[in-house]
Amino acid sequence: MKKIIISMGICLIILSMTACKSKNPITHPYTQEYIAGQGNIQGNVNTENFIEKDSRFEIGADKDGMAVFKEPEKAYEALLEKYSEGLSLIKKEFDLPDISSRDYEGYKNYGWQVETGTKEERAEALFVTQFLDIYENSFD
Repeated sequence: MKKIIISMGICLIILSMTACKSKNPITHPYTQEYIAGQGNIQGNVNTENFIEKDSRFEIGADKDGMAVFKEPEKAYEALLEKYSEGLSLIKKEFDLPDISSRDYEGYKNYGWQVETGTKEERAEALFVTQFLDIYENSFD
């Protein structure tokens, strides 16, 4: 009986840890400012270009110097709100399922390759790829 209670306790601990982890999937959070060429900062992201599009696209860096959005959930919401035409164009041209905050690889890979749509829609699609290149850095 004692072994059963201990086993159930361990199962409950594992389940609660898994549930907590799934609520906060960000594994590489913003920990420092992103200033290209300084410290351990990797790459050369034009952070001003993102901020000009929406303040929710503010970029920082994780502990390893990779560019990440300071608030990835808010940045993702802004992408859906402001770039719906580019997202629709990518989806239609490459027959993709709906984008989600955890399933976006096709949109990242194909956004820069669209050949249809208006000039504005193609520009939005290109930005989707640029956005997702940074967005994915917050997650394993």
